[in-house]
Amino acid sequence: MTSRVTPLLLLHTWGGDAATWGPAMRRLDAYAPHLKAVDLPGHGARAAEPFTVEGAVEAGSAALDRAAGPAHVVGSGLGALIALALAQRHADRVRSLTLVGFPPADGPEAARRPAETEALLARDGTERFAKAYVDSTVLSGDPAHGDLLYRSMAATRPKVLLDSLRATLGWAGHVHPGPLGLPCQVVRGARDHRVGA
Repeated sequence: MTSRVTPLLLLHTWGGDAATWGPAMRRLDAYAPHLKAVDLPGHGARAAEPFTVEGAVEAGSAALDRAAGPAHVVGSGLGALIALALAQRHADRVRSLTLVGFPPADGPEAARRPAETEALLARDGTERFAKAYVDSTVLSGDPAHGDLLYRSMAATRPKVLLDSLRATLGWAGHVHPGPLGLPCQVVRGARDHRVGA
């Protein structure tokens, strides 16, 4: 008799790509052998594509098409927005939802963030911006994790970073409130100042 293992779909954070899930995938492989991390449009192997929320939801949907049944979907940051939108559009294909670092903080600081990010990218370039962002954001103590995010973000076009940042901060315009009809867990780091209360 074969046991049926529920697939696990991982959606990356802002500035990340599928490779940023590498450390988690190595730890989870023994428990969830049917796991898949995908590059959202504009990121990683899909760097040449423009970023849109709909395009990112389509990327998640395509991964679900290849899964053997409904999947557990985990999204971090930007990926959490896409995971939530994916679950709302394709609830029959999502077994459970885990949103990490979501929703983003709002208020005046968040409202200024896209313009500040655009100015920093123009002044410093993507590589210096990515280095400063990772140094101030990745608090895991694992330099390899920070390096994965740095390499991904440094390789991402500024327009994609800005479009995906605006989408993440404007998350409420891309999803609707209300029950999902499936298990949902929200995970927030105590020291993550970019996540709302």
